[in-house]
Amino acid sequence: METVKELDWEATLFLNDWGNDWVDLFFNVITHKLSAIPLYVLVLFILYKKLGVRNLIISLICIALLITFSDQLAGLFKDGIERFRPFREPGLKDQISKVGRSGGTYGFYSGHASNAVALATFLWFLLRRKHKAIAVVMLVWAGLVAYSRVYLGVHYLGDVLMGCVMGTLLGIVFIWVYAFAKARYGVSTTIS
Repeated sequence: METVKELDWEATLFLNDWGNDWVDLFFNVITHKLSAIPLYVLVLFILYKKLGVRNLIISLICIALLITFSDQLAGLFKDGIERFRPFREPGLKDQISKVGRSGGTYGFYSGHASNAVALATFLWFLLRRKHKAIAVVMLVWAGLVAYSRVYLGVHYLGDVLMGCVMGTLLGIVFIWVYAFAKARYGVSTTIS
């Protein structure tokens, strides 16, 4: 277990804050929840055109539940596991560069990564056939959000990877929830 911990520390140190002020600014903007609002508005418009009002409402309810569940589950893990964030780890304090703001003491696993990947996974399955470009953009955005957490020094790479795994699983579960709810309450269309 110590070897895994050491590898995680080394990978985090390697990926942390290698840029300049512009790169710092870019990743601080990427990681901020409100910076993706233009992207969300575009996705909302595409979903409206693709799904219609009734199915759009079902998808938005599923997305709200998905993000809530993802965020709360990450919080439970943080409180239960109590793994210090890299900048709070006594063994890394002098080595890690904290460029961003942090939400707390503990960091396993990354809620930002989980939320972004969960949403991107859900939208991938919903949009991949007819709107592949925006689905790919969402995946790239989720990857940047996830990486930003390591770059900014607020999560270990392991925290982010676990967040990505959990986000993927939750995105898949909630696309099934959406398919069930749409079949029961929505207007008949294929998920594509």
